[in-house]
Amino acid sequence: MTEEFDFEKNMKDLKQIVSKLENGDLPIDEALKNFEQGVKISSSLKKYLDDAQKKIDENLSQLNLDSQRKGDQDEV
Repeated sequence: MTEEFDFEKNMKDLKQIVSKLENGDLPIDEALKNFEQGVKISSSLKKYLDDAQKKIDENLSQLNLDSQRKGDQDEV
């Protein structure tokens, strides 16, 4: 069973990583690990948002198609 993606938790985690990196107090090895983790989280967030946008576009497209069909029926 796959775990559901938690957008808000991932955003919070990414913000914490960015804050640590901006602070500049991390040893280079730890900073690199945090950076790599941040990139992974960022990629996951982007994929989630891209998938959400695709669903929105598909729903809007279907809504427009349904509206056009209804309009065609009204003209008859």
